[in-house]
Amino acid sequence: MKYLHTALRGVLTDEELKLLPGGFERIGHVAIVSIPPEIVRMTDNIAGALLKLKNVRTVAMREGGISGRDRRPRLRVIAGNPQTETLHHENGCSFKLDVARVMFSTGNIYERERLPKLVGPKEVVVDLFAGVGQFSIPIAKHAEPDKVYAVEFNPIAYGYLRENVRINRVGHIVRPLLGDCAEVAPRGIADRVIMGLLHVTHQYLPLAIEVLKRNGGVIHYHESVPSKLRFERPVKRILEVAAGREVEILNKRVVKRYAPGVDHVVLDVRIGPGHA
Repeated sequence: MKYLHTALRGVLTDEELKLLPGGFERIGHVAIVSIPPEIVRMTDNIAGALLKLKNVRTVAMREGGISGRDRRPRLRVIAGNPQTETLHHENGCSFKLDVARVMFSTGNIYERERLPKLVGPKEVVVDLFAGVGQFSIPIAKHAEPDKVYAVEFNPIAYGYLRENVRINRVGHIVRPLLGDCAEVAPRGIADRVIMGLLHVTHQYLPLAIEVLKRNGGVIHYHESVPSKLRFERPVKRILEVAAGREVEILNKRVVKRYAPGVDHVVLDVRIGPGHA
């Protein structure tokens, strides 16, 4: 967290050091950093410090948040090798991806480690927003599900998803599905549904309930929410959509601070049986 402050002490003024980000992301050989406009003139110094880290060959700067339905990052390479396709290793899994073309957040690593521990033997899991397989593949490798359906809308991310299924040798468990989850997600088959999307996740809650088996199951629901409504709004949305079915909140936690005054939260929710 304090690497940049230590590396640049004596290069940046005390006021400039205060503006440095608290940390940066490392995805494979790429270091990704946010640089405030007030110290953008120090970009070369910041990038140079990051290139001194072991196995960092590329430095990219964020130029905005994730954009569009394809969830494409807004990054610009500012130093080192211009190659943004990389192989990232974590939790015994390998993920090939292009950090400039598909989303992958290292801030979710605890969630990717936590979920496999919750999946029971022979469960059927549906990952509605699978990306490059960051939730689906650890579940397939570290739990004992019967099947994981991994749905992805972005063709580029879907291509990496298929490649990562091959790399991690989980093709007998993970079935990638390309398309809008509202159209291609299987209905009535899941013991567990993963909703790892932000901003518009609540719009897909009715779909998630349709995807569950008739006797119900568990939904892992992610949402970006104002901190003052941290768990109140997500719980309210789930209760409204469940339409009289039994709802049990198994767990709720803050994944990370998404922006000033905005939290990324996740709720584990058990939905009871539907009406016959």
